[in-house]
Formats: sequence, structure tokens, C-alpha cells
Amino acid sequence: MALQPGAADAQTAVVRWINDPPEPFGTVLAVTNSLLRPVPLAVVALALVGWIVFTARGRDRWEVLRAMLLAYALSEAITQILKREAEQPRPTASIAGLDVHGYPTEPHGHAYPSAHTSVAVGLVTALWPWPTWPQRAVGVAIATLVALNRPYIGAHWPLDVLGGAAIGLLSCSLCWLVAARWPIRRSTVT
Repeated sequence: MALQPGAADAQTAVVRWINDPPEPFGTVLAVTNSLLRPVPLAVVALALVGWIVFTARGRDRWEVLRAMLLAYALSEAITQILKREAEQPRPTASIAGLDVHGYPTEPHGHAYPSAHTSVAVGLVTALWPWPTWPQRAVGVAIATLVALNRPYIGAHWPLDVLGGAAIGLLSCSLCWLVAARWPIRRSTVT
């Protein structure tokens, strides 16, 4: 759908709206924008995962770590394969006058799908069985803000974000399948 003729034209109005959103939505995106750059986002993600690992018990800690690593690897691999196949230009290359809100005007790589979104959704959903409800709420908030930030800075089209979220959910499903099929068991010493 993202590569169909006219897809960029159909999404342009949404990208323009989210690139300069009304208040208070614009304030939320502006304030969180600096936290969603690669290095700060990695720190935030590691802090959340660390919090989940710290509060997990017994073998659940190992399940959390395995799910995190597997979700990241799957989300990133699937996304990069699709990016190379789709070769879709980013909104900043197609829409004149977008405010990149401090990001490079010519970001690297192709648009479809959003790797940031696929990894964020993949991690949050893959870890879903183990965190407490406050940890889940923080995870959902982070994943939502990441997904909204991508068109806000002109790096992705809305369908890129939806595609990234779908990849994240696929990665989550595979992680849960692995956890159910091959649970990590404590070794018993006799």
C-alpha cells in the first residue's frame, strides 16, 4: 500500500498536519523530541528494560533478556530488508518546507518502514508478559511517542509508521512463540 502510485500524495496532508500540530499536541511532541533521538532513546529504552529486569523474578529475568534481544534483532532485520526492497523516499525529500525539528534535513536510508517504530513496538509488546502495569504504561507511552515523532520530524510517512508497528507486532509474536516453545528453565543440580 505504501508503494502504490499516489500513496505519498494521499499522506502529504497528514505529514504536514503532524509536522506543525495544534496545541497542546505540538508542545508534547516538541518537549519529547530531544528524548527520541537515537542516543537518548537508547538510554530511555535501556532504562525501561533495566527496570523490568530488576523487578522480574527468577527465570523471568532471562526470558525478558531473551525477548528483548530477539525482538530487537527480528524487528531490525525485517525492517532493513523491507527498506532495501521498497526504496521509498522520505517526506523531507518529497514535501518542500517541512520543519525537521532539529534532525538532519537529509536523513540516511529509505522511509518504508520505520525502524524506530518497529523496534519500539517490538520491544514493548515482546516484553508485555513480564512488566508491571506501570512499566507497561511507560512502554506504551514511549512506543506511541516514537511512532508520532517519526512523521513529526519529516522522517516517515504515516504508512511507514503503521508498517513499522506491524513488524514490531510480528516480532513480538515470534518472541512469544519462542518463549512458549522453548521456555528458559532453571537447571537443577543433583
